[in-house]
Amino acid sequence: MSEDGKAFGQGILSVITNHIYWLAMLNFYFIVCNLLFLAFFLFLVPSFSNMGLYFLALIPTGPAITALFCCLNKMIREQDLSPTKDFFHHYKKNFFSSIKVWLPMLIVYFILVVDFYYFNIQPSTFNQVLAGIFLVALGLALTFSFYVFLLHAQFHFRVRDFYRLAVYYSFLKVKATTGNVAIVILTVFVLSITSDFLLLFGASVIAYLIALNSNSLRGDVMSEFIEKEEQTEEEGDHEYKNII
Repeated sequence: MSEDGKAFGQGILSVITNHIYWLAMLNFYFIVCNLLFLAFFLFLVPSFSNMGLYFLALIPTGPAITALFCCLNKMIREQDLSPTKDFFHHYKKNFFSSIKVWLPMLIVYFILVVDFYYFNIQPSTFNQVLAGIFLVALGLALTFSFYVFLLHAQFHFRVRDFYRLAVYYSFLKVKATTGNVAIVILTVFVLSITSDFLLLFGASVIAYLIALNSNSLRGDVMSEFIEKEEQTEEEGDHEYKNII
């Protein structure tokens, strides 16, 4: 115990250093799990003819996002993490359920992106307005997906219930939703003046800000939709009430 009453390794410098290390390692593993998409992004010319390949390359991204949020939630709650062990444990454990949750959202993103690019290359004012509408819709879809992944990283529900809860909390938690929208807007702005690669290499930091901003979500779900007597010690192993 040090003179200021804090245990060794619990000082502010140690906490900051640990968080930087954890975020860096999580980001590295996130990139590793997205190497297929990164390769396509580097070597394929962005065009409508390659959209299908980009879609396929993004399928493994869903489990990687779930594993990332699982680890970040543990960081926030417990202030402790074994990045290698925890990330790949959650990646493997939630792989197939993540695919089920991710694919419908990926299809929606694919449609919105294709529509945005199609209208954005058209010179008319009307088409430019439509492109703007699809861009806003894409931003809202991304914000909605944050809640889906935050829920999926912490609970076991049916796929449709993740979507229902995501819609429910998008409107109920106005402050958190507004904060997440602000994070998206800030990220898009930074990418516009730097490089799209920053999104990949800063994924853990962006996800950490979103998880921190939505930290109260877990407690609300457990109090409203989880039977107390059915909760178990292991994270995510929960039974649920019927969600209408």
